[in-house]
Amino acid sequence: MSGAQITVFWEAKAEVRSSPPPLSSLYIDPAGMGDGAHLTLMFDSKMPLPEQTAIADRVLAGVQRWRDGIAEKADRERTAEKELAAAREEIARLKGELTEGGGE
Repeated sequence: MSGAQITVFWEAKAEVRSSPPPLSSLYIDPAGMGDGAHLTLMFDSKMPLPEQTAIADRVLAGVQRWRDGIAEKADRERTAEKELAAAREEIARLKGELTEGGGE
């Protein structure tokens, strides 16, 4: 089975909506407010609810891993920025000591 791949970019006003059974749909609009491409995921009405739940759990786990990866990268960047700022302060302090000591 082959499928189409569509790439869209998230925007700040992205929307995600869902509806419970019997529709059990998930609507994802990366641009928000119907401004561009969107994706609607639905289950066949004949699919048993436990099977729908299992699939939704796999989707949720995948999205959670994706989100956690983004958050971890943001934390690493924030830590690197803090360490760089601290190093710059230490360099400035040491230069100040060198300048003060060199004038005697």
